[in-house]
Amino acid sequence: MCWIITIAAAVVTTWLWWRSPALRAARLGVLVLTYWGAALMWSVDVVASAIAGEPPLDLGTSDALLGLLVVAAGLAMWAVVARLGRRGVEAVR
Repeated sequence: MCWIITIAAAVVTTWLWWRSPALRAARLGVLVLTYWGAALMWSVDVVASAIAGEPPLDLGTSDALLGLLVVAAGLAMWAVVARLGRRGVEAVR
């Protein structure tokens, strides 16, 4: 379920980034890459589970909560990056 949730979040944020120049200016691309990275990570987990003979997708509540936690953590990280802005990120370097 976490795989499905993160892919959905990646697709939605990619669509928003593509359609909104204002969100591109707010560094939404960072969130897009974060979600696609998480989706790739879960994809490796799905393939490894399938190779091991286990069910590739866990549709349980705990797995759904893990997916929502990953999406929330990505949003929190993006909020910090967007709040810092260009000057804040350069000051951290």
